[in-house]
Amino acid sequence: MNSNSIIVQEYLGSLKEDKELDYLFPILLNVMGFRIVQTALESKGQSQYGKDIIAIGNDQNGIRYRWYFELKGFKDRNITDKNFSIPDGIRESIIEAKDTAFNDSSIPEFNSLPVKIVIVHNGVIKTNIRPTFDGFISREFSPGEFERWDIYYLTDLFSKYLFSEYLLSDSESNRLLKRTLAFLDSPDNDFMDFKQLVEIQVDKIDSIKGRTFKKFFATINLLSSIVFHYSIENTNLIAAKECSDYIVLRVWSWILKQGLEEKQAVLKEFRKLLKIQYDILNLYFKKTFKIACLENGLYAENGTFFESIGYPLRCFDYINDLIYYCELKCYYPDFRKVSNQQQLRNLQKDKIIKLIKNNSGAYRPIIDNHSITILNTLRFFSEKSDIRQKDVDFLASYIFGVINGLLLIKVNSKRLPDGYNRINLVSEFVATGEKPEEYTDESSMLIAVLYELLVLFDAEDTYLNLKMHLDDKVNLQIAHPNIKEFNIEESLFERHMDTEYYIDSFQTVPENFEEFKKKVKEKEYEEIKYRTDKAGFPYLRTLAHKYFKNEIFPDEWRRLITRD
Repeated sequence: MNSNSIIVQEYLGSLKEDKELDYLFPILLNVMGFRIVQTALESKGQSQYGKDIIAIGNDQNGIRYRWYFELKGFKDRNITDKNFSIPDGIRESIIEAKDTAFNDSSIPEFNSLPVKIVIVHNGVIKTNIRPTFDGFISREFSPGEFERWDIYYLTDLFSKYLFSEYLLSDSESNRLLKRTLAFLDSPDNDFMDFKQLVEIQVDKIDSIKGRTFKKFFATINLLSSIVFHYSIENTNLIAAKECSDYIVLRVWSWILKQGLEEKQAVLKEFRKLLKIQYDILNLYFKKTFKIACLENGLYAENGTFFESIGYPLRCFDYINDLIYYCELKCYYPDFRKVSNQQQLRNLQKDKIIKLIKNNSGAYRPIIDNHSITILNTLRFFSEKSDIRQKDVDFLASYIFGVINGLLLIKVNSKRLPDGYNRINLVSEFVATGEKPEEYTDESSMLIAVLYELLVLFDAEDTYLNLKMHLDDKVNLQIAHPNIKEFNIEESLFERHMDTEYYIDSFQTVPENFEEFKKKVKEKEYEEIKYRTDKAGFPYLRTLAHKYFKNEIFPDEWRRLITRD
């Protein structure tokens, strides 16, 4: 067995039946040419009668069958004398699959096809039960009616149809996958090996016709599942979260560039990626949210002096992740727009309010692009269809709190957020108390945005207080997307943008608040019609802004200021 097969076997052997093997096995069948009729996830909570997965397909001799697959994993991955005869054990599952009819008249050929029953288990059959098992099968089934797919056969199938033909089909992919898994849990991992591995897979696909298209998405889904699995084993879901963010954005970028955002077959496969991402985020917040919502729950006691910047960084990143997860959950499980979201969104907003109010670091921006988190929060709470007075009050208190936090740092430490978002320079400033030569806080997009948001709340006193402390020494800037020269939407999902912006800069703000309000309300902004929104995935823009740290465009808050 070569090293690639060892990777495949080790991974498959560790899968649990619930969610893991249930999810992955249909991907394999799909690539092998089977037509899936029903999966275990679709019939969750109902009696399956030994039929976790039902499919139509040909066997090795080319004979077409109805296939009933019963999946056994985790504690039942090995067939033993202990799990063979127990209730809901191996024997009972096989008998139920044989005795309980399953018909589907909507598929013309289905009801007339012969039946083949398969036990799929990511383990082996123990020697002491083999004679009993073989005797039972020979009595109950005629030749060709039953098969058993164990870990060795599954390894061959996954290697042939997925790993070896796509994911491990070239030496560079092989090397990068091994490095990804080896260093997945390493501190300060930038996941470049993983990103390069994804790029290689994207470069391989040149058509959405035939098996190439299916194999591409099956491979990307498989890669997501592997990283998720090993992140769980390492008890560190950060790796899975970061890798999943990149995969979703990279694949959506490819879909946009190919003009495939209206192809339903493509969107169906893309939604499977969103399902894995949702599972990752769901588990991540189940493990962290209760602690995060405690008083200063995101503060690390052992962080020493670094927590002066580590705590705010952690808060702003966590809020961004949580907002995206909440948006994603509003579209779950099919990741399409659903009705009656209001109750769910109110519960979500209450949780975000609790998180922010209990973490003082959420009110202390230390780099300029912390404006992204502030504006993502504004966008989430100001949705016109379900905004409450409670939401308006929270947003006002949050914006005022952020301004107070910023001014406290300015007064106490003579420091404003770094305009180029360089954490190393902020760390040096905090550690030494001296402003590094390269540190830039003479200009700011964050402060410009905060000034404009004060118009939304008619907050004259806060405006005057902010102006008094800054004393017009900061060059205020607003970044606008240059939609005339660039495809802004495609760039948004690809990388951190720079040349795609043009800057509206103003050195001073008026003494009179009413004059400032008038100027802001008269400011022009261009609204972008997003193909992403039209395709039904508006929440992906939140992901793109948070991941690539692209400034949120002025139309997102200025339209609120001018909204009746």
